[in-house]
This record gives sequence, C-alpha cells and structure tokens, in this order.
Amino acid sequence: MIEVIKAGGPLMAVIIFLSVAGLSVILERGYYFFKNEKDNGELLINHLEKFIKNNERERAIRACDCFKNTSTKVMKTILIEYTGEKMNCCTYDYLEEKARECALREMPKLEKNMWILALVANVTPLAGLLGTVTGMIGAFTAMSKHGAGDPTVLAFGISQALITTASGLIVAIPALIFYNFYQKKIEKAMVDMEKNVVEFINILRKM
Repeated sequence: MIEVIKAGGPLMAVIIFLSVAGLSVILERGYYFFKNEKDNGELLINHLEKFIKNNERERAIRACDCFKNTSTKVMKTILIEYTGEKMNCCTYDYLEEKARECALREMPKLEKNMWILALVANVTPLAGLLGTVTGMIGAFTAMSKHGAGDPTVLAFGISQALITTASGLIVAIPALIFYNFYQKKIEKAMVDMEKNVVEFINILRKM
C-alpha cells in the first residue's frame, strides 16, 4: 500500500487528506442522524394530543424530551410558548412564527459539514485527473530524454497517472453517494417537521 501511494506521486497526499476528511464527515453525520432523527414524529403527536385534551400541558412538554428529532424540538418550542405567561394573548400566528424561528435554528445542525462532503466528492476526481496529466507529462518528458528503448521509463509515468485517477474515483464515489443519501435525510427531516408542526398547531386550534 505504501509503495502504491509513493508511486502515485505528490497529489496522493491531497487525495488521502480529502479521503480522511470525507470519512470523518460520513461517520459524524451517520451518528447524528441515527441518534437524532430516528423517532416517529406522528407517534409523539398522538401522545401530545392526548395530554392536551386532558389539560396536561406540562406532561406534554416532558414527553417531548423522550423523542429526538427536529419535529420534536419545534413542537416543544410551541408548547412552551403556548403554556407560558403569554398564553392568554398568544395568537396562533405567533406560534407559527416561533416554529419557523426554531426550524431555522435547527437547519444548520442538519446541514453541518455537508459542504466538506460535497467538496471531497467534487475535488478528488479533479485531483486524480491532475495526477493523470502530470504523470503523462513526466512519462513523455522522460521518454524524450532517454528514448523509447526502455519501457520502464514510460511505464513509471503511466503508472502514476493511473494510480491517482483510480484513487480519486475511489474516494469521490462513496463521498458522492453519502452526500446524496444525507441530503435526502435532511429533506425528509424538514418535510416531516413542516407536516408535523402544521398538524400539531391545528390540534391546538381545536383545544
């Protein structure tokens, strides 16, 4: 493995650095989504509706702590505002504004470090392509100096070109797959949050 890295030339250092950065983001985002976006928001709404009908709003707030997803955080914010000192003068427009405010605070948490994964997916193939070009330049330069009689002169440059190209693709393909996978997770979290919040506020309107 070390011999292959050395044969790939100096651009292999860039590709390795990007691979480490990409893998770190993949693991970090995977842990975040597994820990924070696995609960069913509709199940929580059913519990909250029961508590609210029984006039147990404090219990409803505590129930939100047992669920971990973006929808839950927004609904907890709505409950806190709805049961606070402003309860009598709090309008539903105000609750919707607080929900949007909380959603905007949560959005950066969902998108954290995604730009790094996008960077890895886009830059590593270019680094590999650059390694291909420099490898071929080196091969033909060596051939012009030493002639075409010794195939090892040309083979070294071609080997460097192919190694960097393959390495760039090996890093970029998983990064692109996970980037799109996590983007879908983010979109789903935002759609679920919007749907659950609208449903929850409509429940409050009926109380």
